[in-house]
Amino acid sequence: MADKGKFVVITGPSASGKSTLAEALLSRLSDAVRLVTLTTRTPRVGEQNGEHYTFVTVQEFNQKIDSGELFEHAEVYGNLYGSSRLTLEQLLSSHKFVLAVVDVQGAVTMKEKIPSAFVLFVKPSSLSDIERRLRTERPDSSLEDITRRLETAQKEMAIAKQFDATLDNIEGQFDAMVERALSLLEKN
Repeated sequence: MADKGKFVVITGPSASGKSTLAEALLSRLSDAVRLVTLTTRTPRVGEQNGEHYTFVTVQEFNQKIDSGELFEHAEVYGNLYGSSRLTLEQLLSSHKFVLAVVDVQGAVTMKEKIPSAFVLFVKPSSLSDIERRLRTERPDSSLEDITRRLETAQKEMAIAKQFDATLDNIEGQFDAMVERALSLLEKN
């Protein structure tokens, strides 16, 4: 994949702060864009089609898989997510940084498919932080959904070391995490 840009993958458990970190980095980095991934899930409050995700039907998603358009795709919590190879190539050819916000399964696949990707793992300070964020930011989440996400988060945090860098998202120290991420991106 010939490009001028750096592909930066931001990953971590549900409610770890991935999207918030991406927004902060996009506002601070010059010439940075977000790779908008596709999903079959229902938009959450405040999410805009084409900005946070491209929301598609299961049939549309499967057509993109069949056509080879997606370089990675996975089912996560009962919904399909994937990324377009052509879109990534276009963005990398015209921007210094291309950021993708994906679940841990997607990050593993992206790193396998694009070894030059720089993967940042956002690690919450505790599982109770994740639970609190899920309850406040996603009040419609069922107890079963929260429990499943916490179990998955525990497994995901156990493999954080396989990524290029781990960023500790400690309550009240978000700005310090952003500064560390910026420093890592400048060095790598």
